Amino acid sequence: MTEHRPDSSPSPAPRPASPGRTRVPIEMPGGGRDLLGFTAQADLVDFEMLAASGGLAPSLDDRLTVAGLAAAQFDRFERISEELRVEGAAVDATLEPFREAFDSFAQATRPSSWVVSQLRALLVTGLRTDFSARLAPKLSEPLAQLLAPGPAAWRTTDFASRAVQKAISARPEIGGSLALFGRRLAAEAVGQCQRIAAKQADLTALVADVLKPAGAKGSRELDDLGVISGLLEELMDGHARRMARLGLGV
Repeated sequence: MTEHRPDSSPSPAPRPASPGRTRVPIEMPGGGRDLLGFTAQADLVDFEMLAASGGLAPSLDDRLTVAGLAAAQFDRFERISEELRVEGAAVDATLEPFREAFDSFAQATRPSSWVVSQLRALLVTGLRTDFSARLAPKLSEPLAQLLAPGPAAWRTTDFASRAVQKAISARPEIGGSLALFGRRLAAEAVGQCQRIAAKQADLTALVADVLKPAGAKGSRELDDLGVISGLLEELMDGHARRMARLGLGV
């Protein structure tokens, strides 16, 4: 999920809703706004990282492709931002609790080459897709659709996977450094998610309640942070499988 590259890319201003269009707020569970803020902040950082990776692209065609992928990522950010405004929430204030964690993750995993930028995009997209897939079946349909990665995620995964495989095929010796990057990204992702879970009680309670077995909802049988730890283990299993498919498994 170069010797001369920007540290960040400016974010386009959100587009206003279509004139005359009336939006009705979706039914929001407790912690629902926090879940939207978490997802939107991730979308914003993913957009910035994809846009910045254009400066690392080996060809103009690759640069144009990642620009399109970044634009699609920002479109989902705008959809969530519009929903937050319909809910009467300030977008910046809703995202702010998650800004430090996602910015720290981005800084710690900032790529220095084209192939690493594409490996990062592939791995981050995979983690986010797995996370959404675990929650979606137990969320209301409107909320699940809003959080769904959508076609942009599959396009990013397909393009990034082919770019990484092409690079490894041309230079097998880079496999070791890519495997190391993948392990570092996983560790950073787990660490930042644990920090968010510890600080954002409403979001943690929502995710844990969604994932708990039906008989355990509302009980102390399963500790919320314990449920989150189990989810992170599942996400890391998926991450390991993606690395193995690239030939970068431990």
